[in-house]
Amino acid sequence: MTPALEVCYARRPKMKFIFNFAVAALALAVAGCAGPRASAPAAPDGGDAQRAVALLDYIGGDYVLAVRDGAVISEPEYQEQRVFAADARRLAGALLAPSPADDAVRAALAEVETRVLAKAPPEAVAEACRAGRDMLVARFSLPTTPVVRPSLARAEALYAEACAACHGARGDARTERAATLDPPPASFRDAERLRDLSPYRVYNALTFGVPGTAMASFSPLSAEDRWSLAFYVFRLGHEGTPGKGPVAMTLGDLATRSDAQVLEALRAEAHPDAQAALVYARRESAFREVPAGAGLDQTRRLVAQGVRSYREGRTGDADRLVLDAYLSGFEPLEPRLRGRDPAGTAEVESLFREVRAALARDDRDGVELTAAALQDRLRGIGGERRAVVPMLAAFVIYFREGIEAALLVGALLAGVRRTGRAHAARWLHAGWVLALPAGALTWWAADRVVALGAQRRELLEGLVSLAAATVLFSVSFWLISRVEARRWMQYLRRQVDALSGRNLLMLAGLSFLAVYREAAETVLFTQALLLESEGHRGQVYLGAAAGLLAVVAAAVLLKGTLGRLPLRPLFAVSGALLCGLAIVFAGSGIYALVAAGYLSPRPVTFPEVPWLGIHPDLSGLLVQLAIVAVVVSGALLSLRRTAPEPAGKDRS
Repeated sequence: MTPALEVCYARRPKMKFIFNFAVAALALAVAGCAGPRASAPAAPDGGDAQRAVALLDYIGGDYVLAVRDGAVISEPEYQEQRVFAADARRLAGALLAPSPADDAVRAALAEVETRVLAKAPPEAVAEACRAGRDMLVARFSLPTTPVVRPSLARAEALYAEACAACHGARGDARTERAATLDPPPASFRDAERLRDLSPYRVYNALTFGVPGTAMASFSPLSAEDRWSLAFYVFRLGHEGTPGKGPVAMTLGDLATRSDAQVLEALRAEAHPDAQAALVYARRESAFREVPAGAGLDQTRRLVAQGVRSYREGRTGDADRLVLDAYLSGFEPLEPRLRGRDPAGTAEVESLFREVRAALARDDRDGVELTAAALQDRLRGIGGERRAVVPMLAAFVIYFREGIEAALLVGALLAGVRRTGRAHAARWLHAGWVLALPAGALTWWAADRVVALGAQRRELLEGLVSLAAATVLFSVSFWLISRVEARRWMQYLRRQVDALSGRNLLMLAGLSFLAVYREAAETVLFTQALLLESEGHRGQVYLGAAAGLLAVVAAAVLLKGTLGRLPLRPLFAVSGALLCGLAIVFAGSGIYALVAAGYLSPRPVTFPEVPWLGIHPDLSGLLVQLAIVAVVVSGALLSLRRTAPEPAGKDRS
């Protein structure tokens, strides 16, 4: 807390209570929203947790070669399965903590070993292995999806260099070297073997090798290269078979599902030719972006499944399916669709929220009506393609996002300079300047961090917005409560040299957070616009440059206007600008948490103004109302203290 705030609150306990209460409420909102879904840090690639998962996958797939009808049909295979089951339990046990949750993981791994020792049916062993694997993946936050979309060109080169000698150029394992190996290398053209194999299992085999075979570890390769090879194996396995696409299936599902599971999912979605779609999914989908139309088809199917689940009385499943429809189907397409049809995109988001709210209320008519409206809107937004004017769209994106950042930085700069703290401006400049390369890093990361998932992206967006709103609120409250300028100017000038490094860092952090938030959002929309503007990318860059120039002009005008204001109006105007941005960020943050399922929707009848962060949801509106109430209360208390005093009264 700055020296000025410390003295202010010592003299004004009411103001201190109001401010602390509001800041505590926002802090609790951030912590409370993130807490229930928090997960442990991801285990390292190639660590013992991943090794245990690889062993379970190996047992689940190969146990059938060792035991049939309760009898051992291959003693060496069976002994290997016993050793692997014990190793998986031992490796994981060394990492688990003494807690009820970890005890459940231990029990699941012990069950695998028990079934193997009892010579249980292969189906029972495979079921236990899947359960244990899923628990380990969740417990250690193991990545099961590539963080970079697989590269077909890179996979072809790596396979020819390191794999073709044993597995054959076509993956059929018919080579001179293969004939000398015992056991022989796997044939990727064997449909029965692919049936229960997943790219994630192949990735683990590449990471650790396969004990007892000539298959060595490929751990010197990067994780991205191993994932590319893992998906390429399945491409080889379906080579020469006609496929039909596109197929709307996430990269995460393609990575963790076997061929049998992919086929089952396609049939459950009533795909007209599931077998041909499986071939397309394995040969093409992993190596290319899902077209917008296919993603919307998946979204509509999941919404329809959610409605069916609700009709059958499974409300929890229905809510999960609708949330999956948004996070897995619609949200990844949102930036692209927003550039094409911003109004329609906003309407779809609103309808998703209304469907989930109706499910929470158990409002049967509301579920049916809003789901039908959502399906109609999804068909509309995915049907006739609206013309995109790349230059105009880019201009609007850059000007809209840039002007918010310019308002914040301009108001803060004017405030610190007029209160005798001109040297603090360097810290503000450092904050927003650092946000620019951070935005560029986001461009790089957005292309690569596929595994983050829509839910966590929404969580990250929500937390950054709420953090920025908390700091913005504190600064705007301080500025507005300082309208009694004459007294405070004298005090602030005496405190210039006492300004602490912690407070300077807070100013830099505020500038960084606010500008980075806009930069990250700009990156996502620009990437989407480039995808939608093939052949017209030059127009996108021209529009972006024009938008940035317009923001610079607006910033210069803002600086000149604020710089000429008397101190008291300057504090009031700057505080109002920052308060407005705090309201926008708080509303956007709460909305992101609702969209990702971290907060339950609480719809109310209220006008929606997305660009102001105002949505008809009670949680966000209450937080925004609290910010307004606290800031207005601070301003009123300050004005009351600056009212003319009776003649002759001591003003010391």
